[in-house]
Amino acid sequence: MAHIIRLPWGNDELRVPLPDSWRVLGELVPNAIPAAPPGACSEALKSPIGTERLASRRLEGKKITLVVDDHSRPTPVASFLHEVLDELAAGGASNDNIRVLIATGVHRAIRVEEAEKKLGKENMARLSWSCHNAYDPSGLATLGTTARGTKVMLNKLLVESDLIVCIGSIEPHLLLGFGGGLKTIIPGCAGAETIGKNHLQGVDPDNFDAVGVRGDASPMRLDLEEGAQMLGKDFFIVNVAMNERAEPTRFFCGHPIKAHRAGEAFVEAAARLDVPEASDVVLTNSYPMEFDLRQSVKCLGNTIYACKPGGVMMGCVRSEFGLGEMPLPSKTLPYTAMRTLLKVIGKRRVLPFVKKVKEGQPVEEIFIGHFGLQMLRRNHLALFSDSALLPKDIGRKMGLARSFTSIDDLVAWTRAHAPRNASVWACPYGGSTYARLTTPASRS
Repeated sequence: MAHIIRLPWGNDELRVPLPDSWRVLGELVPNAIPAAPPGACSEALKSPIGTERLASRRLEGKKITLVVDDHSRPTPVASFLHEVLDELAAGGASNDNIRVLIATGVHRAIRVEEAEKKLGKENMARLSWSCHNAYDPSGLATLGTTARGTKVMLNKLLVESDLIVCIGSIEPHLLLGFGGGLKTIIPGCAGAETIGKNHLQGVDPDNFDAVGVRGDASPMRLDLEEGAQMLGKDFFIVNVAMNERAEPTRFFCGHPIKAHRAGEAFVEAAARLDVPEASDVVLTNSYPMEFDLRQSVKCLGNTIYACKPGGVMMGCVRSEFGLGEMPLPSKTLPYTAMRTLLKVIGKRRVLPFVKKVKEGQPVEEIFIGHFGLQMLRRNHLALFSDSALLPKDIGRKMGLARSFTSIDDLVAWTRAHAPRNASVWACPYGGSTYARLTTPASRS
């Protein structure tokens, strides 16, 4: 009898039948953490980490910018923004002096209906808001160069602010280790050149997947924190940790680094899934990061180290809104030819190869291409999606994977590329958790 793995799929479930001969090692699921009660953000604001509370400051007449992550992030800002505004008002702040800056980085501008969902209609009615534009030099101020060589160009609204409140979530991140903290400043409100240079700090052929790396060990994190602090402004963060259902569980408020590091430790304990041995096959799922393909495919990187080098990563990527802002190459090699080429050139020459192929293209495409090709060099990649908004041959168009619109076809292809008695880990919440081996093993 086939093993049936049930994966959360939007408001429904996806049933994946695995061959009888496969050995299911288990399902990697986090410990259940209940959602935070109403008012949890207010309580955290009353006892901030590493700095005084906002309500204790003299904020009369101060220019305050709330930097909020954009539509591609799951942070439920609308559910707690009123608590932040109440805390600011208690410190003497006026709504007339508070503005919201959406930290879009190099993403497209947020639409009005998306802003209403992110911020809440009532909050939007109280505040002025705008989107960052990474490609508009007239809206950027040049502040200097970091020790790692990143030229720091940031939104001029930040330069004009007295207090900057960064609002976002702390979650596993493939290049940075964890999100949150001053990430809403760089890359969120930086120029495209700054964003590209900072992101390349996270491109390491020997450790291309940095998910779960703590801030003090992350070159990209240290670089962006140095760059953001060149503003010389008073920062305060409001960061939320979420469970596997994308529900807020705890808030970390206060000093932009001290509070963030505390949040990292909490999220690491909640989201890291330790595995005693790598498997031949990993079945991973994008839930709850199902917004678009760009977000959905992160489940592969989050869980790839649970899979043996040369094994098969089966990714179920719902991609509710289709492709999103996932860049697709104009030309690709056939799947087998690309894997063969990557094996020949080796991991250290993947980045030079990508830079050559994508010469003249946005630097974001370089690090996305590098990450994807390093995964393909290490493992077989096979995707399933039933999204009507994705091309049926999305794997070929990406140049990175085989893709299927039928679960049975996905399983059949994987079966043909795995041992008869393949071992399998299942990761139902691959979008919000990450896997780590507890025994030394090759990550190549």
